[in-house]
Amino acid sequence: MAARIDYDDVKVGEELPERSNTVDRAQLVMYAGASGDFNPIHWNDDFAKMVGLPGVIAHGMFNMALVARVVTDWVGDPSAVRKLSVQFRKEVRPEEKIVAKGRIAEKDDEARTVRIELWAEVDRDGDTIFPIKNGEAIVQL
Repeated sequence: MAARIDYDDVKVGEELPERSNTVDRAQLVMYAGASGDFNPIHWNDDFAKMVGLPGVIAHGMFNMALVARVVTDWVGDPSAVRKLSVQFRKEVRPEEKIVAKGRIAEKDDEARTVRIELWAEVDRDGDTIFPIKNGEAIVQL
């Protein structure tokens, strides 16, 4: 599959289409099975509270996957992604809606790559929190 985005059409500051997901416990169980990460903070409220969390939280990599989809959906070819990194900053709880976003930060004309800033937001009780910040993707076009 080839990238569906032409390098010359990309503009610095352009926002990528966002993706959102309302986390539910079934997704967390499926992700635990797929990833092999059966840490009880992702499925056992009592255990999560015992270790200082407000309750069960989503896997960080589960949230990162949503951020990665912003990039791969936009470019149309996952193999065009040369680098993807994020910082995990806050937990995401079941029934919360996480919104992943991206923006073109820079173009490299010689390498024909773009650098995309990535982050994720959750509205928690009227405040915006950022479970993922300082994300970055490098995409070859």
